[in-house]
Amino acid sequence: MRIGVREAAFSVNCFAAAMLALVVSFRLGLDRPFWAMATVYITSQPLSGAVRSKAVFRLIGTIVGASATVVLVPLLVNAPVLLSLALALWVAGCQFVSLLDRTPRSYLFMLAGYTAAIVGFPSVTHPEAIFQVAVLRAQEIGIGVTCAAVIHAVFWPRSVTTLLRTRLQAVLDEAESWIADSLAPEKLARTDAKRRRLAADVTELHVMATHVPFDTATQRPTKAVLAALQDRFVLLIPLVSAVEDRIRSVAAIDAIPAPVAALVDDVRRWSRAPDSATPAALAARCEALSADQPMRTWADLLIVNLLDRLGELVTALDTTRHVAAQVTAPDAPMPEHVRSLLRERQRRPLHRDYALALLSAVATAIAILGCCAFWIVTSWPEGAVAAMIAAVVCCFFATMDDPVPAQRGFLIWTAVSLPLTALYLFALLPLVHSFEMLALVLAPALLISGALLALPHWYGRMMPMILGLAGGLALTNTFSADAVGFFNGGIAQLIGVAAAILATRLFRSLGAGTGIRRLRRAGWRELADLASRPSSLAIATWRSRMFDRVGLLAARVGDIDRADRDVGMAALRELRVGMNVAQLAPERVGDTPEIAALRSDIAAYFRTCAIEGAAVPAPTLRVRIDAAIASAIDLPISESRSNELIALTGLRRNFFPHAPAWETQKEAA
Repeated sequence: MRIGVREAAFSVNCFAAAMLALVVSFRLGLDRPFWAMATVYITSQPLSGAVRSKAVFRLIGTIVGASATVVLVPLLVNAPVLLSLALALWVAGCQFVSLLDRTPRSYLFMLAGYTAAIVGFPSVTHPEAIFQVAVLRAQEIGIGVTCAAVIHAVFWPRSVTTLLRTRLQAVLDEAESWIADSLAPEKLARTDAKRRRLAADVTELHVMATHVPFDTATQRPTKAVLAALQDRFVLLIPLVSAVEDRIRSVAAIDAIPAPVAALVDDVRRWSRAPDSATPAALAARCEALSADQPMRTWADLLIVNLLDRLGELVTALDTTRHVAAQVTAPDAPMPEHVRSLLRERQRRPLHRDYALALLSAVATAIAILGCCAFWIVTSWPEGAVAAMIAAVVCCFFATMDDPVPAQRGFLIWTAVSLPLTALYLFALLPLVHSFEMLALVLAPALLISGALLALPHWYGRMMPMILGLAGGLALTNTFSADAVGFFNGGIAQLIGVAAAILATRLFRSLGAGTGIRRLRRAGWRELADLASRPSSLAIATWRSRMFDRVGLLAARVGDIDRADRDVGMAALRELRVGMNVAQLAPERVGDTPEIAALRSDIAAYFRTCAIEGAAVPAPTLRVRIDAAIASAIDLPISESRSNELIALTGLRRNFFPHAPAWETQKEAA
C-alpha cells in the first residue's frame, strides 16, 4: 500500500466536495445533508471523466427511482405485503435491465432500482410525506454529484483520455511484442503469459473507455472508435494463436519453405518496426505465395492456411494501429477501411445472458422480501433499513461472476465502521458547535479513507466504511445522539448485508470458470445455428456476439485455475471455428453434398455440447472433414476451391489438433 501525491489530491478533492455539499444542504435547510455527503464519495473517481459520467447517470437514475416510489408507496401503503412485493420487483426489474444493457447507461437503471428502496422503505410509516422525501432525495443527490463533478474538474483534474492514450500505447507495444514472440522459429515460454496479460489489458482499456464521453479533454475519441479498437485487440488473440499453431504444425511435418519462412520473419520484424515494410506489400506476398503453393498434401494445405492466416494477421494489426491512431489524434484523416469498420461496429449486437440476469434479479428480490418478512412479523422499527441495505448491496455487486466475496467484504467493513461512527456520534460531535469545527473533526477519518479509496485494492473496503460513517452520523441541522437508534440501525445494516449474501449464495453465485462455461454454451448454440443456416446476416450477427464473448472470456482467463484457463483458451479457438464455418457458406463454396453433410455434423456436435457440455469431437467428424478435403482437392483450381480447402484445414486443426496428418486414400493405401 502506497499513498502518493495523486491519492492525496483525490482525497482532498473528495473531502472538499463533501464539505461543500454539506454546507449547501445546511444553508438550504434540507433534512438529510448526509445523503449529499455520501453521494460525493460514491460518485468520485480518480479520473475526472469517470466522475462526470457517474454524476449524470446517478442523477437521472435517482429521479426515476424516486418517481417510482411516489406512485407505489401511497397506492399500496395499507397492504404491506403487496408494497414489499412491488418495491422488490421494481428493484429486481431495474437490475435485470441494467445487467442486459452492458453500457455505461446501465448505471442509470441500477440507480433507479435501489433508489426506490432507499426512498420507499423508510417512508412506509409516513406515506403522506413520500413526495417530499422523493424530492429531497433528488435534491441531495443533485447537490452531491454537482459538487463532486465541479471540484474534481477544477482542482487537479486527471483526464481519462490522456491516461487512455498512454495506456493504449503500452498495450499496443505489448501486443506487438507478443506477436513477434509467437512468430519466432521456436516456441517461447513467455508467449502464454503475454497473451493472458493482453487479455487483461484489453479489459482495462474497455473500463477506461466507458468514461471517455464525459471526459474534460477538448479532443476525445468517439465511442465507435474505442469499441472498434477493443474488437481489434480481441481479434488478435485467437488469430495470432492460429498463426503460431500453423507454424508449429508445418515445422513438425517438414521444413517451412524458404520463401514462407522469409515472409514470416519479415512479418515478425514489421510487427515490432512498422516502418520496415508496408502492410499492403506483406499481404500481397501472402496472396502470391498462397497462389503458387500446390494443394495436394497435408503440408501443402497447412502452408496455404498459414499464409491465409498470416495475411489476416497483417491486415488486423495494421487496422489496429490505424484505429489506435484515431484515439491518439481524433482529428487525423481516417482511412476508408477504418471508416467502414466503424460504421459496421455501430450496428453490432452484444452478448446478453438473460438467465444469469434473471437469477441476479431473483436473488435481489428474495433478499429484499426476506428482510421485509422479518420486518413485518417482528414490527421492528429498523426493518426498513435492512430491506434498503439488502437492495443496495445486491445491486452494487451484480455484475460480478461471484458477488459473495465482495459482499462479505462489505459486511466486514460495515461492521468496522460502527465503532468509528460511535466514537464520532457519542464523543466528538457533541463538542462541535460550528461548521468549521465539524469539518475539522471529520477531516482525519475522511481524508485517510479518501486516500485509500483511490487505491483499487482498497476501494471495496473503504466504500462501505465511508457509507457506514455517513449513514450512521446522519448529519442534520439539529444534532441528537440516539444510542438505541444507532444500535438498531447498525444491526439492521448488518442483517441487510447478510441477507444479500445468503440470497446471492443460494441463487446467483458463480465462479469465473462457470462464467466461462456459460459463455461457451451460448457460443455453441449460435455456432450450431450458424452451421445449420449460414447466411450473410447470420454470420454478421454471430461475429458481433462472438467478438463480445471473446472479450468477456479474455477478461476471465487470468482469474481462474489452470484447468479452466485451458477451457478459456479453447473457447478463444471457437471464434476461428465459426469463421471457418462461415467460409463454407453455400454462396462462397457452393452447396456440395460433402459440405452440406459436414455442416450438419458440426451443427449436431455443437448442439450436443450446448446440452451436455464440452465434448471431444467424434472420429466420424474427422472422417467427414477428410472426405470433404479429398473431394475439394480433386476440383479444378479456383478461388472457391482455395477458400474451401483453407476452411477445411482450419476446421481439422481446431477440432483435431493432435490428429495424424491428413492423407489421401491413395497415399494411405
